[in-house]
Amino acid sequence: MTAPRQLLESLNSALLQASTLEQYADKVVQQHLQANLAWTVEQRAYFVTTLYDLIRYSRKLCWGLGRRDLVDSVTGLNSDDAWHMWGAYTLLSGQTLPEIPEVSALNIANIENELASAPEDVLLSMPAWLDERARKELSTEWHKIANALNKPAEHFIRVNSLKSDVVSVQESLRKEQIATVPVDGLPNTLKVEQMGYLFRTDAFQKGHFEMQDAGSQQIASLLDIKPGMKVVDACAGAGGKSLHIAALLENKGRLLSLDIHQYKLDTLKKRAKRAGSHVIETRLIQNSKTIKRQKEKFDRVLLDVPCSGTGILRRNPDAKWHLNEQNIDDLIVLQKDILQRYSQMCCVGGKLVYATCSILPSENGQQVQAFLANNPNWTLEDELSLVPGVNSEYDGFYGAVLVKNDIS
Repeated sequence: MTAPRQLLESLNSALLQASTLEQYADKVVQQHLQANLAWTVEQRAYFVTTLYDLIRYSRKLCWGLGRRDLVDSVTGLNSDDAWHMWGAYTLLSGQTLPEIPEVSALNIANIENELASAPEDVLLSMPAWLDERARKELSTEWHKIANALNKPAEHFIRVNSLKSDVVSVQESLRKEQIATVPVDGLPNTLKVEQMGYLFRTDAFQKGHFEMQDAGSQQIASLLDIKPGMKVVDACAGAGGKSLHIAALLENKGRLLSLDIHQYKLDTLKKRAKRAGSHVIETRLIQNSKTIKRQKEKFDRVLLDVPCSGTGILRRNPDAKWHLNEQNIDDLIVLQKDILQRYSQMCCVGGKLVYATCSILPSENGQQVQAFLANNPNWTLEDELSLVPGVNSEYDGFYGAVLVKNDIS
């Protein structure tokens, strides 16, 4: 599409905002979309896709422009730099630049000549430290994974079985010019092939579906939930998986959703009301006593622990620029602590699912093996590892099903 000048200026402004790392890109996107309600669906899609690609490939683009000073940190971007990044991205995408002064000096041959000398971590546009760590943990698979993580995320929805079904939601969305297709092996999942105004649809307003990646939807299913069970989602956040669990419970039983942030639980309450999820009870984790009081009270425990988010970089490309090595090391310590302490909420014979949206073994299988080595009353029943570029077209997720045994 031919982007009007005003849209390109908004794109330039948004890239400068995101490059400061003071705001996450999704918030920047939300601000600009709300400020430009007159944009068409195509223009909105171009804005979002292009901004995320500029953020995703910033190291590569800066190298191609000969700006080695910006390769390791784009926090020093100015407006001219942002225009040049957009111009280089457009040329590398095989498109022709418009005749505007900001990009008139750019030449595809010069950009490609610069990139011929770029190291692989720059061509992958990954932070050097993350590239090095991932190579150590994932060996030769990292190249395939990194390339997959650089592809824009596809969009999936989970049909809320408490209120509707796949056929009905699909037909309702079709009437509003939103095309979807079922996903093999996931009975309540639809892939959105034509977005439109998804969140303004009648089906969404009535709580008939939630936006949720197809990989994420497979985590709650690992819990092997039966209606009437007592379940705790101990790191619930805004509640995507809690809502899925409530549907699996068929609104029968008890679901306690815990988190350390009240604003996230408040969001969950609103989403639960729209979804008709009546079994969800939210509770703020105020201190260690909150967890101790729930000792052995639940048949199922979900620990969707804080993690690096390296499995969802397609969806949140700026996350890799917010992260650093110390962040991940700190998260690994936190994950170990949560798994050890929160596991006490599971009753004997019950199951716990430890989950992350990371592709790093140090946050996934290695954490589980360390826990099992220190807790002989637990056994590993099953493991799910969705790795983009290796065995999954979805986001990267890990889930381990642990069973608590009676060894008295």
